[in-house]
Amino acid sequence: MIKKAFIAAVIGILLLLLAVYGYLQYRQYSSYQNSIPRNASLIFKINVDRIVKRKRLNPFKSSSRGFAVPANIFIYNLNNQPTETFFCTLPVTDTALLKQYLKNEFRINQLTEIQPGVITGKSSDHRLRVIYNSSRLILSYALFKEDTSPELERLLNEKDQMIPGDQRVDRLKNQMADITYDFKTYTGAANFNDHILTLNGSFPLEELGVPDSSYQPAKLHQNLSMKMWLNADLRKVLQKDIRFKTYFLEKDSILKYYDGYTAVECGTLLSQYEPVVTYEYNDEFEKVEKKQLKEVKVPEISITCKIKSPALINYLQKQTIISSENKFNKELFPLYQVYSMHNSKLWQLSTNQTKNLSPALQTSPYFAFAAINFEQLRKQNQFPFLNTYTRYLKQLKLKATKQTPTDGKIELELQLSEKAAL
Repeated sequence: MIKKAFIAAVIGILLLLLAVYGYLQYRQYSSYQNSIPRNASLIFKINVDRIVKRKRLNPFKSSSRGFAVPANIFIYNLNNQPTETFFCTLPVTDTALLKQYLKNEFRINQLTEIQPGVITGKSSDHRLRVIYNSSRLILSYALFKEDTSPELERLLNEKDQMIPGDQRVDRLKNQMADITYDFKTYTGAANFNDHILTLNGSFPLEELGVPDSSYQPAKLHQNLSMKMWLNADLRKVLQKDIRFKTYFLEKDSILKYYDGYTAVECGTLLSQYEPVVTYEYNDEFEKVEKKQLKEVKVPEISITCKIKSPALINYLQKQTIISSENKFNKELFPLYQVYSMHNSKLWQLSTNQTKNLSPALQTSPYFAFAAINFEQLRKQNQFPFLNTYTRYLKQLKLKATKQTPTDGKIELELQLSEKAAL
């Protein structure tokens, strides 16, 4: 009797495990259905089930969101839309709950029924837009506030979707990472481990113009909160003249003299002095103007570029970007005083007026590199407007190498604070 009960229990457990396994496999399969349009360009896949499993969360927990969270969430941009605009498609479970969720969580209060059963809405800043019916929700986020409404309507009715068996879908399925990206023939994978995000991947170099030999500063100062460099001519990136307010720079003039290298350093705080006008009364009780200098703490920021000729500086002075006193135009950057210095091969902009222009460069294995200490930036309050956005970040390190004339490799490590919910 005991033996039969034991066998029955084992069979029951096996059947339960098979049911759970089958459900998870179905979640994986269904997540690839009607999720990615064929004209998607850059695709990110977030493996929700993998993250949930590692964090020991309950993937079956019911929700009042009004939409289901699939095994994989895909975020993508489109070939016919700006690269800074991304889209995401999710399955709808309850339109009434979804409407309330969009209002409460995303502050989308402008919801309009454009046709029977089809609702659209947008956030107050016009960056986030949504469209949904009884089966699908599509979101878009446009960094520069493009009106994506026509594209959202097209996507809602789009029938030509990528399906399992398509080359790009198969590549995404084969990547068993927390986050995966796919762009043309390039892929990458990122994983979380004990509040550290690591990413390794490949990406195209055709648009950057990366040279065969790369450089970096020969001597880096200690206690830098930020250091980075980039070796690239950017000819295919900078394709338009630069216009800002009444200022104008011809791209051909910039590219003619730019020599394909920029380095940025950010150190500790330093003092700058700004003139302040006050008023007081003299002995005759007349109101007179009084000028005095006010000390202001600013971050020490230096940007160094290789140039082919000092003629670039002459051009920038002609366009009033740099004054005859070698100061960067404060109307273009009003936060701090920025000073210009140059020689025949290098040009430097710095908030430190006494910083020497060091001509020493050395070869680097990385054509692009960045190291940012967010904790130091916040502690010194160097960029107060960024503190809210970086409060869960500790350190970032990025390295990019040239593998072939057309292919690059990227390695990234991002350390998050213990307060970050992963």
